[in-house]
Amino acid sequence: MKQEYLFPSPAPPAIREAMAKAVERKEQGLEVFDFSSGNIGNLLASQSIFDKFELSTAKSAPVQLRGMIDALGRGIINSYYPHPRGLAYSPTGGTEAIRRLVAQYFREIHGIPISDVDTNRVIVTAGGQQAMTSALRSIRPGTRVLLPRWEYAPVSGILKYHNLDEVRVDVNEDLSINIGDLKKKVGQSSVFYLSMPNNPTGYLSPEDLRAVAEVLSANNGGVIWDAPYLFTILRLTPGGVKFDKEFLQEKVSEFKETAREYHESMCILSSLSKSCLIAGLRYGFAVASRQWIDNMEAIIGRENLSSPTPSFIAGTEILKGFLQQPASYEWVCDVLAGRLTILIQEIGKHLMLPGNGMFGALYVPVLTGQTVSKIFAEQLLSEYGIVTVPGEQFFGGTANAVRLSLVSVPWTEGEETWIASVKALKAALAKL
Repeated sequence: MKQEYLFPSPAPPAIREAMAKAVERKEQGLEVFDFSSGNIGNLLASQSIFDKFELSTAKSAPVQLRGMIDALGRGIINSYYPHPRGLAYSPTGGTEAIRRLVAQYFREIHGIPISDVDTNRVIVTAGGQQAMTSALRSIRPGTRVLLPRWEYAPVSGILKYHNLDEVRVDVNEDLSINIGDLKKKVGQSSVFYLSMPNNPTGYLSPEDLRAVAEVLSANNGGVIWDAPYLFTILRLTPGGVKFDKEFLQEKVSEFKETAREYHESMCILSSLSKSCLIAGLRYGFAVASRQWIDNMEAIIGRENLSSPTPSFIAGTEILKGFLQQPASYEWVCDVLAGRLTILIQEIGKHLMLPGNGMFGALYVPVLTGQTVSKIFAEQLLSEYGIVTVPGEQFFGGTANAVRLSLVSVPWTEGEETWIASVKALKAALAKL
């Protein structure tokens, strides 16, 4: 399938290519004499720098998180003991072994028909943000890139500085994508970017993703689906918010059907940052056509000599554990449901919530009335010490909502800190 909106596959960065070949031979148990790079951390690769390195999971850790914590501990230990592998370079984009694991993730979670040998169709990145940035930068300058009216703020800046033609598609009152407006604005070989569940509104809809994929496919275009929040899907109810595991799995299956059908024209971005609480590790991944991945590989490899080695070692252990027994997202969803319920009870009239009874991601917009969101956010901070993010860059213009994070306040049993934060916000909203 031709993808005219992409740059042709470039030559791989020479140093990255040489490093990857050396690692691949080692993984295969073949003899290798490695003169590839200035990998000075490798001087200690056969040395022991710690006599002892032990970690154990705290008994007080939530039960649903213990598998993830155990895997994190294994990753930390493997990075530095018995030998300090984490001090050395490792190939950008991930080793073949890591890529095979990522291929398994996309096969099982997203339904992509990809085998373990199709490692040239996946890439591992230093976080989902690097995957998103390199996916967008792989698009030819001048290409029309459509995105919903409310969308992840950094995307617009990337489009602008890489000479891509940003076009916003209207959303309806319930925050659904206006497919009629999309059909008017789409052109041949356009690309549509969307986070789904959406950052910042929490909106999600398997039907909308399918409709977008259908329209873009009919116009020889592509879709970038940014999906790190896939395992944060909640049900909105009259009494608040509920985490229903069967409901989440039902929606994941519906998304999977669309990805399976339209994968040839899609670039799907993901990570375990949200579902496994490891945002600081910077461990993301993507699946797309070989041409798209070739471009992403070249962009990242030109600008980075190495992946963040300790993060990739730990992230790989966590990914293995997630594929064997995913449980950490259940704890995350319980926390999100509880916190959003408290928000709705306290300041519900100020919230902008999806109208289709579903919610995902980690954020909710707070309406600012007639006050422009940038000014409103400044007032919240200067007068009350409350930090939010103005909505202008998410909206692509003047906005009347600020983004509120559901997860930046540390969790405690009983959620006293969260409740106090919401009470402070409620008091401020009453005065502004």
